[in-house]
Amino acid sequence: MPQLERKHRRRSLIQFGLALALLVVINILANARIGGTPLHTAFDLTEDKRFTLTENTAEQLRGLEEPVSIQVLLEGDLPGDYVRLQEKVDELLTDFQGYTDNIQYGFVNPLLGEGEEVQARQRKLQEDLGIVPVTVYSANGASERSVNAVYPYAILTYGARTRVVSFLQTALPGMSEERRINQAESLLEYNFSRAIKGLTDDEKEVIGFTLGNGELPGIKTIDLVRSLREDYELGPVYLDSFALIPPDIKLLIVAKPTEPFSDFDAFKLDQYVMNGGKILWALDVTAMDLDSMQTRNEYYPQPRELGLDNLFLKYGFKAPPVLALDVASTRIPMVTSRSAEGPKIDLVQFPYHVLSIPRSDHPIVKNLDPIDLRFPTVLEPFGDDPLLRRTVLLSTSDRARRKRLPAPIDLDAQKYSLDMERFDEKQLPLAYLIEGQFTSPYANRLTAANAQVLADNGLEFKAQSAPTSMIVVADGDVLANATQNDPDQPYLPLGVNRFEKFQYANKAFMLNAIEYLLDPDGIIGARGKEVQLRLTDREAALAGTTTYRLLNIGLPLLLLALFGVLFNFLRRRRYAR
Repeated sequence: MPQLERKHRRRSLIQFGLALALLVVINILANARIGGTPLHTAFDLTEDKRFTLTENTAEQLRGLEEPVSIQVLLEGDLPGDYVRLQEKVDELLTDFQGYTDNIQYGFVNPLLGEGEEVQARQRKLQEDLGIVPVTVYSANGASERSVNAVYPYAILTYGARTRVVSFLQTALPGMSEERRINQAESLLEYNFSRAIKGLTDDEKEVIGFTLGNGELPGIKTIDLVRSLREDYELGPVYLDSFALIPPDIKLLIVAKPTEPFSDFDAFKLDQYVMNGGKILWALDVTAMDLDSMQTRNEYYPQPRELGLDNLFLKYGFKAPPVLALDVASTRIPMVTSRSAEGPKIDLVQFPYHVLSIPRSDHPIVKNLDPIDLRFPTVLEPFGDDPLLRRTVLLSTSDRARRKRLPAPIDLDAQKYSLDMERFDEKQLPLAYLIEGQFTSPYANRLTAANAQVLADNGLEFKAQSAPTSMIVVADGDVLANATQNDPDQPYLPLGVNRFEKFQYANKAFMLNAIEYLLDPDGIIGARGKEVQLRLTDREAALAGTTTYRLLNIGLPLLLLALFGVLFNFLRRRRYAR
């Protein structure tokens, strides 16, 4: 008998050892790679595919040659919504590690330590990296309130290079914390991928800003330029200094020209497009801005002739001098009444300053906050070229109208209620993305002078372009930052409305548009992901607190008691014989 017991014990130990070895082998294989390809996989059964990385992100991670170190500052005593964001960041970075061994990350608490130590750390984060905490007010119950300082940032390091990822976008008035966090979740993959790309890319593509036709001065585009310099090489392009635009300029930005282009300069732009060049047009086809009304209450805006109409028609759109007015608009300060104490100044809705809320699912504008447009005009599609595809990126709301010139703009009229019956047009186009093969307007009218320029440079005239793309925005100030008479801060960040003291998404829109034009199949695709927000009814949850507590505590105890009664009943029934 003892010999039989020893035999069974030996067999059990052998089986246990084999099972343990099998688990170790499975674990090793599950974390192993062959040629950079992981041997494990996962199935994403969610409707919105929130746990699936885009193919471009996966390729980017597989191609990492050196470690990227990531410090996530979301740690410590966090409000509930930010705990959820912390978990999503952890899940995403774990997914990243499934594609490469060169992602190393950890969570740190910037507020850990004594008072002076914490303050010194906070100052260093702000001075060195521009990182400032977010103040979060949260409710813990019907009467309990708490205030937390939260750092929704990650610091990425690659060799000697450093990038900061901010998880949150500017909060719109009235936007709930849940929706803001949900928006941050949707953009996590894109924000991390974009930062990794900026850290690891050694070759920067060249972007040119046209000058010489009354474009925006440097102080007006300085904020956008400084942001672009992180990822691109930038420089001025004086069209009269080039026989033809150099092909190594991958993108040309035409920022609010106010003087007409000569036919020769228009020809240069056309042949640049025909050879695959990309252009971002920011156009003001009406000579109108708010400063024009500083000394008068009524002003007649004038059409602005740019000499580019023939190009635009062949490129599939018209830009007529027709102003777009919208009930959804930002506000300007106006004198609304006068008294012995002086004039009373209030912020009044100004329908000429359109607040465009993106509706498209295109990656350029998806999950994007409203854009502040000043005196935009209405774009119109032209022609039915099957080789071109137009996508409306920005439009008015469903309560808009057109104003054809010549017609006055009367400031005094803005003090009174809008005639809502006149705002009966929907979604007037304000920005187009146009993709495909463009046809040159010079195909049947190439002059001898233009032909000679091509011959002198050893080039042939192209009547149809290679597949390329362009974006046209019917507002030249969409990429202009506000300026002010302050030597310490001569300009405000792009998108800041100095009247409402709020930053709209103009800068994000411009950066997304430029990124898409330069790499439409790249990481910009990650912006197309959408995480559905399924909110809990807070009021119903608070009202049913007692019920839920009883269910959570009482139901398990009840089930345990029933199990005990049933177990004892069956045991007695079996062994009582």
